[in-house]
Amino acid sequence: MNSAQFLIDKNYTFFTPIDFLSIFLGFTVLLILAYLRKRRHSELEHYKYYIPAFSFKVLFVMANATFYIVSYGAGGDSIGFWDGSVKLNNLFWDNPFGYFEEIFQSNDVKNLYKNFNQNTGYPDGRVYMETESFFVSKIASIFTFVTFKGYILMSIIFAFITTNASWKLFELARSYNLHKDWHLALAIFFIPSLSFWCGGISKDTVVFVAICYFLHNLFKILSKDTKGKIKNWIYLLLCLYVIIQVRSFIVAALLVPLLFAYSSRLAKKLENRKFERFILRFFVACIGIGAILVFFQSSVADDFLKEAAVINQDMTTNKSYGTNRYDLGVTDYSPAGMIAAFPASVLAGFYRPYIWEALSVSLFLNGIESVVLIFYTFRFLISGNVFKRIKRIRQHEFLIFAFFFAVILAFFAGFTSILFGVLVRFKAPVLPFLVIVLTAHYITEKKRKKEKELEDGG
Repeated sequence: MNSAQFLIDKNYTFFTPIDFLSIFLGFTVLLILAYLRKRRHSELEHYKYYIPAFSFKVLFVMANATFYIVSYGAGGDSIGFWDGSVKLNNLFWDNPFGYFEEIFQSNDVKNLYKNFNQNTGYPDGRVYMETESFFVSKIASIFTFVTFKGYILMSIIFAFITTNASWKLFELARSYNLHKDWHLALAIFFIPSLSFWCGGISKDTVVFVAICYFLHNLFKILSKDTKGKIKNWIYLLLCLYVIIQVRSFIVAALLVPLLFAYSSRLAKKLENRKFERFILRFFVACIGIGAILVFFQSSVADDFLKEAAVINQDMTTNKSYGTNRYDLGVTDYSPAGMIAAFPASVLAGFYRPYIWEALSVSLFLNGIESVVLIFYTFRFLISGNVFKRIKRIRQHEFLIFAFFFAVILAFFAGFTSILFGVLVRFKAPVLPFLVIVLTAHYITEKKRKKEKELEDGG
């Protein structure tokens, strides 16, 4: 079948009185749930960020939903994912067994659309024929039963879920006492592009939620607390499954930093045994180099490079994408070419578009974010002894993970995007981890200064 014939139903409505009523009621219910959660933890001061974080997320998710409805003419991938979930909902009422068959099996080219018909409607072929995309529709279909198939209301529910996932990351980072609470809140809750792209119905949202819960449960497992470890393992494996289904390369971006982070934990136990520490670090370095070599020889790397070459060629030569693009000067899509492009790709993933590259309305906020990130970077480099800060990061397992995860994810985003509009979306999950690394030293130094003043005063 020709997938192009299955376009998103143009008869969908988004701003009828019923839509507005369901949005109001749904948001009210979620806000009450958020308030009740805050009230249950009223003795914890950091919970003052919970409702503002949810409200901020909803604001930008609403902006994202409106963007897809108005700017894309009710098109784009977000509405495509939602459209697929609606068709799955229709299928449930028409043929429940067919619904569960679609949910639990991967798409077989020979049997495309075999469970769908004129009554259920057909999912957009561009979504249905890509397993990763239709997996998002499968997840979203669960919420169609409580949203009356409403796109904006479902987006708000995704915002609520993302807020709770972000809260897990916030509490994890906060447990290490390396930051002021407002620094962490800024990093995890109040970055506009993160809320805009990783809050609504999208692959980015699903992956970000899975990453947050993955890290929360992993570090719980690694902690000394023995309670609930089985539950943590179940959640951990579920998150890993979701990540593999949607963006499998993220697994590599997670595992390599976790290797370095865990080696830091082991090195602390060998603090007074220098020879054993050297052997450990040498062993970890060998594993890291070996993992990189295995990755470059794998089909995953080969597919990644081929896809990057096709995307770069298309976006460079096709003028229909506009002029908001950047050029890394990559001509060699091989492992050697990937390594050569690594520094420029990471810088793009961290800081671009620069303020002078973000003069359009759609990129202006990203340009402001770039200025703030560059400010924090310079402050990190020039305020005091930078080598002590680097050493502090090297000695802390969570900061090691955050740094390497941000670097690897920034590389993937910068290397494959080319268009600024694509880059700001792919790089969004990088930003909280980058800010966590750049701001970690402030509270530590102030605490030490205060402690010294108290000691001198005593």
